[in-house]
Amino acid sequence: MSPKTEKKQYSFMQYLLAMTAACLVFAIMQGIHDNYGIMLNGIVAHTGIDYASVSFVIAVGQILYGATQPIFGMLALKKSNAFVMMCGIVFMAVGLIVTPFCSGWWSLLIFFGILLPAGTGALCFGIVMGAVAPIIGEKRAAVASGIIQASAGIGDALMSPLLQQFTDWRGVAFSMPVFAIPILLMLPVVFWLGNKRKKIKADNGENLPDEPKSESLSEILHFAMRDRTYWCLLIGFSTCGFHMAIIETHLFSQYISCGIPNNLASLTLTVYGIFTMLGAVMTGFLGQKFRMKNVLAFVYGIRVLVAVSFIVLPKSVPFAFIATGILGLTGDSTVPPTTGIISRKVGVAKMAVVYGSIFIGHQIGAFVSAWLGGVFVSTTLGYSALWIVDLCLCLTAAIASYRIKD
Repeated sequence: MSPKTEKKQYSFMQYLLAMTAACLVFAIMQGIHDNYGIMLNGIVAHTGIDYASVSFVIAVGQILYGATQPIFGMLALKKSNAFVMMCGIVFMAVGLIVTPFCSGWWSLLIFFGILLPAGTGALCFGIVMGAVAPIIGEKRAAVASGIIQASAGIGDALMSPLLQQFTDWRGVAFSMPVFAIPILLMLPVVFWLGNKRKKIKADNGENLPDEPKSESLSEILHFAMRDRTYWCLLIGFSTCGFHMAIIETHLFSQYISCGIPNNLASLTLTVYGIFTMLGAVMTGFLGQKFRMKNVLAFVYGIRVLVAVSFIVLPKSVPFAFIATGILGLTGDSTVPPTTGIISRKVGVAKMAVVYGSIFIGHQIGAFVSAWLGGVFVSTTLGYSALWIVDLCLCLTAAIASYRIKD
C-alpha cells in the first residue's frame, strides 16, 4: 500500500470517528433539550410548583438557549470549541442532577431555567460543527452538517420514551439524574475531539485551514439588515420558535389531558424525532429543485394546516400519531432553506453571524410560546388558544417567506 493511499484511508477514518463523536454529543443534547415537556409534569408533581411557573422557567431557558450561543461562540474563538463543549456538559449534568431537589421557584429557575439551557447552548449545532469542521475538511462540511442535524432526530426518538418510562417508574428525582450519566460520558469524547486537530496535523504533515478571522459584527448585521430578506427570515424563524416550543413544552401535556396514555404520548415524540430527520432531508432536496423561499413558505403553510387540525379535530390516539408525524416533517425542515438563503445573501463566512442573530428571534418566539402556553392552560382558554396564535403566526411566516428576495 502506498503512503498516499494509506493517508487517504486514515483521513477517512478520522472523518468517520469525528462525525460519530459529533453526532453522539449533539443527539444527546438535543434529546434532553427537546423533551422538557416530559419533565414538566414530573417537576410539577415532585416539587409542587404550579404548571404556569414551571412553564415560565422553561420559557426563560428557551431564551437563554439562543442568547448564550453567540457568547459561547466568542468563547470558542478565544479558547476552543472543545473547551466550550466541556463546559456545556458540566452545566447540563449539574442542572439535571440538582433540578429535582429544587424546593422553590428561584432555585428551579437557576438550575432548570438557566444552568441546564446554558449547557445546551454550549453544545448547539454551531459549536459542535465548528469542532469537527477542521477535521472533516471543507469539501465534506455540507454533508456533515446534514448528518449532524439529522442526529438530533435520533436523540429525540431514543430518549423520549426512555425519559418517560423512567419518570413513570421512579419520578423525575430518578430519571433526570440518570440522564446526566450519558451527558457526562461525552466528556472523553469531546476531549478526544479537541485533541484530534493537532494529531491529524502531526500524522499527516498537513496544515489545517486557518480559523476564520473575526469580523465586525455590527458591519455584518448592518449589511444584512438593509435587505428585506433578513426581516422576512426573522419573522419566519421567530414564528418557528413559537411553533417548536409548543411541541417541546406543551404537546405531551396536551395529549395527556385528552386521555392519551403516558407511554403512547411519549411514543408520539419518538415518531416526531424520526420524521424530523426525514423532513430535514426532504427540504434539503427540494431546495435544490425549487426556489428556497417557496420551499420555506410551503413548510409554514403545512404548519398552518396542522394548527387548524389541533383546533377543530378530536385528539384521539391515531390523530396524535399522524399529527405529530406531520409536525416532525416540518420540525427542522425550515433550517436548510433558511441557512441556504442566508448563505447566498451574505456568503458562507458571514452566515454564522447572521444566522445566530436570527436564531435569537427563534428563541424569543420559543420563550413567548412556553410562557403563554402555561398561562392559557392555567386559565379557561386552554391549548386551543395557543394553537390559534400559532396558526396566525405561521400564516404570517408563510407570507413573509414568499416575499423574500432570492
